[in-house]
Amino acid sequence: MRRILSVKEYRCALQALSADELRQAAAAYAQAAEELMDRHGLHRALFLCAKPFEPLAKLAAECLGSSGKQAAVFLITKDELPDLGGWLICDLLFESAGDGSLPEKRQAWIEAVAGSGCPVLSAAIPAGVDPDTGRADARAVQARITVSPVGYLPGLFLHDGLDHCGEIRPVGGKVEDADGLLRFEDEDARRLLRPRKRTAHKGDSGKALLCVGSPQYVGAALLSARACLAAGCGILFVACPDVVRTALVRLPEAIGIPVGEDWDGASCPVAIQALAGKQAVGLGCGVGSGDISPLIEAVLRSKLPAVLDADGLNCLSRHPELLPLLHERVVLTPHPGEMSRLTGLSAKEVLDDPVTLARRYAGTWGCTVLLKGAATVVSDGKRTCIVAEGNAGLGKGGSGDVLTGIITGLLSQGVEPYHGACLGSYLLGTSAGKAFDLLRERMLRATNVIEALEDMDQ
Repeated sequence: MRRILSVKEYRCALQALSADELRQAAAAYAQAAEELMDRHGLHRALFLCAKPFEPLAKLAAECLGSSGKQAAVFLITKDELPDLGGWLICDLLFESAGDGSLPEKRQAWIEAVAGSGCPVLSAAIPAGVDPDTGRADARAVQARITVSPVGYLPGLFLHDGLDHCGEIRPVGGKVEDADGLLRFEDEDARRLLRPRKRTAHKGDSGKALLCVGSPQYVGAALLSARACLAAGCGILFVACPDVVRTALVRLPEAIGIPVGEDWDGASCPVAIQALAGKQAVGLGCGVGSGDISPLIEAVLRSKLPAVLDADGLNCLSRHPELLPLLHERVVLTPHPGEMSRLTGLSAKEVLDDPVTLARRYAGTWGCTVLLKGAATVVSDGKRTCIVAEGNAGLGKGGSGDVLTGIITGLLSQGVEPYHGACLGSYLLGTSAGKAFDLLRERMLRATNVIEALEDMDQ
């Protein structure tokens, strides 16, 4: 994982860079500059620099000069802005209160860069984007690449930040799993998804129970069940209404447990009975508006690792007396609207500060909270992580069902809830190729073998 720092912490970390670390950061910045110059057919780079990045700017300019590129450094505290035409603009205008820059002059430079039409390479965060909140000014810089030494600033992943930063390239700032705000990355996923032993069998990979689906939302059950199996669950049981059980013929690896025509007072005891012998439970995807509070209560009292999503969260919000039963093995996966119903806050309040709210309510409720968004925040009240692999394509029905299935599958294999929530969100948001590379044999189902054999026969 990599640190996400406040502006004050980031500034201190920059000042504390050793000579070797500074050279490493400058080399990475110069390399990104050279890539963009080649991509856009440019031969010169203009470094526009505020005080915190002055040493890095000068070293990076020297690196470009040694490779035959033209580079010029302009300091906001003493230079006038030159003509920007024909330059790669290197935006090193990050600053914090008291660094000596002139606010009016800095704003004029930002507006000139934003209106220039030139490609921009930013450092730390694009100028004009608030480093703590991610809120962007009307004329904020739009970067092609943002190189971020010493870790990250929160604004890269919040609100407008993700749309302004382009490709993010971190340099340094790695830490082991720790308290504080961190970003979950590819190396963390690989560490948690270690290769399975050749002798592993289905019983070693966990037994999971999904309580999902309804006559109106058959697809939610199928999506969560397929995702649970793809995440590596060894044996999957699906407690669901009759029409969903019939649809499970499309997924023969899942074992259906019919609970009746729909979720109601009579269906909950059937699902509760199915809790015995399971390693993890996922409930709520597409169950509709029926009262499943007895099932939620039984799941929470069982102390099994559990994921509550969608209609399960809505039912929990209607029965706040169940909140004290939440515990450290539970993962809640609300979107801002569901978080609003759970907390009584407005959706705007949730969106304004998702990091603080996820951390606060995870601590209050004693569980892991996965607060969905363009960048997802995961917290268990002590550790807090941002997962920023999502994309706009996931903003449609079904994504949450897949996420619940993935996390339930991971929990059934013994991944602890906080890490399961981080890893599940990462797998959902990352590219299909990378997800396959991470999961590999975990994704294999018996049906896949049959399909491969049938293809060979053609």
